[in-house]
Order: sequence, then structure tokens, then C-alpha cells
Amino acid sequence: MPTRSIVRLAVATETALVLAAWALARVLKVDVEWGHPERDVFIGAAAALILALVNHTVLMRLPSSWIVNGVRAVYHDLLLPVFGRLDPTAIVVIGLAAGLGEEWLFRGVLQPAIGWIVASLAFGLAHAGGRFMVPFGVWASAMGAALGGLAILTGGITAPAVAHGLYDMLALAYIRRAALERGIGQ
Repeated sequence: MPTRSIVRLAVATETALVLAAWALARVLKVDVEWGHPERDVFIGAAAALILALVNHTVLMRLPSSWIVNGVRAVYHDLLLPVFGRLDPTAIVVIGLAAGLGEEWLFRGVLQPAIGWIVASLAFGLAHAGGRFMVPFGVWASAMGAALGGLAILTGGITAPAVAHGLYDMLALAYIRRAALERGIGQ
């Protein structure tokens, strides 16, 4: 798929999530809390670095297991071929869109309405598309729980939105570098 198509699809999907979050917040009468943006940007950036280090450890260092092998398979078989050709601008746009859209919905609206655990499971389910992706969905649930904990600790979605967006940018840059090293992104 061409880079422009991937970016358009990502932005359209995340825009739909923002609109769904806005509508759902109105229906459920949830006031989305932003926390303290001047503080939470830094907390989110630090959390993104920690999450990226944890993800790198899972991909490169942990021994084989059902979940580790599943996450590695999604990385090699899906993420590398699909996202390996992204240019730096596309990486930034996709990361920003995902951080805003997904965090507004899952941590901003769903977590206050249905709870931290259920919102984290829903986040994982949203990232599991079929049996092949179940381990990745479990991993995404754990990541969602970490982001949800960050929302609880900071009192809003700014820190998790920054963490999510920056984490996605780091992950996509890592994927791009690996693809270029393997001649995939040429």
C-alpha cells in the first residue's frame, strides 16, 4: 500500500475515533479530563521512552513464548511490510493521530465510563484482528493498561496521549529502519 494511502487511512480512522469519542462522551455524560498539560507532556514523553524500551526488550531479548512469538510474528509479517516504507513525515502524522484519537476514546471516555481494566481490554481487542493477532491484542491490552494507569496517575489524557503518540512514532521509526536495512523500504 502506498504511503499516502496508509496516512490517509490512519488519519481517517483516528478522526472517526475522535468523533466517536466526542459523541460517546455526550451520550454518557463524561467530561474528558486533560490533566495538567504543561507537566503531563514531559511525563508522557518519559513514559513513551519506557514503553519503547519494554517493547524492544520483548522483540529482541525475551525467550520464546506464546505471546512473545505472537508479537514478533505480527512485527515481522504485518508491521514491517506495511509500515516499513513510511517517511518521517508520515511517521509523525500517524503517531500524532493515534495518540489523540485512541487516547481520547479509550482513556478519555471509555475508561471513566467502564473502568480501567475493561477499557484496557477493549483497547487490546481493537488491536487484535483475527486469530493471528490475538497475542498482539493481549500485548496491546497490557500497553493500554499502562496508558490507563498513566491517565489515573496524572488525572487526564494528556500524558497518555503524548506517550502513545511518541511511542508509535518511535516504533514506526524502528520499523522503518529495520525495513531499510533489509531492503524492504527501498
